[in-house]
Amino acid sequence: MKNELWLIWKNPETRREYKVGSLTFCNNIYTFKYVNPELNDALNNGFDYFPGFDKLDKTYSSKELFANIETRLPNPKRPDYLEILNLYNLEKNSTKIEILKATKGRLITDNYEFVPPFDKNKIEFDIAGTRYFKDISKCKKIINVNDNLLLELEPNNKYDLNAIKVILSKNGKLYHLGYVPRYYSYELTKLLKNSVKYSAMIKSLNFESDIYDEDITAIVRLIFNN
Repeated sequence: MKNELWLIWKNPETRREYKVGSLTFCNNIYTFKYVNPELNDALNNGFDYFPGFDKLDKTYSSKELFANIETRLPNPKRPDYLEILNLYNLEKNSTKIEILKATKGRLITDNYEFVPPFDKNKIEFDIAGTRYFKDISKCKKIINVNDNLLLELEPNNKYDLNAIKVILSKNGKLYHLGYVPRYYSYELTKLLKNSVKYSAMIKSLNFESDIYDEDITAIVRLIFNN
């Protein structure tokens, strides 16, 4: 079975996200390579290379998870290691690729994360841009896990023609929480334009995180007419 995660780089100034690489795990071999079309755009906007993978045209392979990626995982020697696994709904025997998928390998010291490829049957993401919206502070006390969400296309967004607003409807009021991450917005926009039905809800809340984009995790399920 092939497991794949996309490497996402976020421009530290504009906060725009770029899919720049692909990590796969298949037949007990880890493989990493850079991918276009967004790699070139990222290079033109400040991206250099992911630490440890300095050759942009090389395919890296290893029987073990690459050390420069493994160091992004929670350290098993931490006294709160089991609590961290529990926070991400992981088990003690979870594989490294499962832990990377759940935690996204995020560090507060840089702008990288690993995310699953787009899956039209179930899309799970941390709502992007929550730090910029005052509605978050307005509804912190009333927002709950399992609250339903609305998705609204925003074709006039000057930063992303495929931008999708994530909105909470609560007590007769609408709260703009943020956006679908850019690396999923293109495919999701195509489906929403075709009037595919969906259900969207809040999976988890974590307003204490040092990483703002972990404030709210959403799950979107698309409903197709057979």
